[in-house]
Amino acid sequence: MLTVALIDPQIPPNTGNIARLCGATNTHLDIVGSIGFSLDDKHLKRAGLDYWEYVSWTYHADKWGYLSELDQDRSHFFSSKGPIVYTDRRYQSDDVLVFGSETTGIGLDYLQTVWSNCCTIPMSNPYIRSLNLATSVGIGLYEAIRQINS
Repeated sequence: MLTVALIDPQIPPNTGNIARLCGATNTHLDIVGSIGFSLDDKHLKRAGLDYWEYVSWTYHADKWGYLSELDQDRSHFFSSKGPIVYTDRRYQSDDVLVFGSETTGIGLDYLQTVWSNCCTIPMSNPYIRSLNLATSVGIGLYEAIRQINS
């Protein structure tokens, strides 16, 4: 089973939409670190609608502990700063797709320690600095699913 990891998510509707996507694709969701809302927030539940019972998810309060325990060979860190286009990565069924906060990303200091596993979703307009988190997760997750099912 693939896993999507959200590091320090701040916007409830993004997390709710991602949870719904994970439920629809039988992907595990890890919510990690400091979050900008309550996990029982009404906006979070509204964005996930009534699908939360069908989502396999875990909350991990210790961000650095979580990141240190990841198998680096099976983890893909998505960032607008990543050196590798996400479609050039090779995904396997037990991989973890890691996405940072909507406001700060994953953090360049940490990304530099896993640089060879960092990837980006290209954008042709230089005035747009990043995509919406839920959009990015959808793009990355469906590419991983496509490769695994090929």
